[in-house]
Amino acid sequence: MRLTGLGPQGKYTTRLLEPPDIPDVQSLFERTADYFEMATGVSPADDEAKRAFVAGPPTKSVDDKRIIGVFDSTDSLVGMLDALVDFPADDEWTMGMLLIDPEHRGAGLGKQVLAGYESWAAQCGARKFHTALVSHHDPGIRFLERSGYVRQRVLENDNAGGQQATVVFFAKTTDSEPTQSTHAC
Repeated sequence: MRLTGLGPQGKYTTRLLEPPDIPDVQSLFERTADYFEMATGVSPADDEAKRAFVAGPPTKSVDDKRIIGVFDSTDSLVGMLDALVDFPADDEWTMGMLLIDPEHRGAGLGKQVLAGYESWAAQCGARKFHTALVSHHDPGIRFLERSGYVRQRVLENDNAGGQQATVVFFAKTTDSEPTQSTHAC
């Protein structure tokens, strides 16, 4: 997925991340430690980025992961969105996380990245989107609901790493017809 002209003054671009990007992803995770601490109760591990490239349910392979990097005008990684293709079912994609560096938050970049991801995934055949957040992540929940995501269910006392948490699951159905774009999906 390649997008250009995102964010204020159109100074952000995206591309799919690959294993050589792991050091930059780890640096981003460390700058967004506030998210990890809220979601899991602990800071990102030293190998968090390596695990992000392979993490997922046992029914999916690393080939089903899509990690989209967001880059500023100096080509520095300032955000990412990771997703699984065809999970939990065919034509449904699940977003694991959307992270934006704190210095780049609050200007609508996350909204544009999410919309770009949804448009690209729909062109690749996605008909429904899923994600989940810990229930105490109020800004994230408001963001998802403003973006058209609807609460589906709640899981109490989930092991979120360093803490027990209530997890809220969300879904959104796309209105567009899949086009199976010629762009890499």
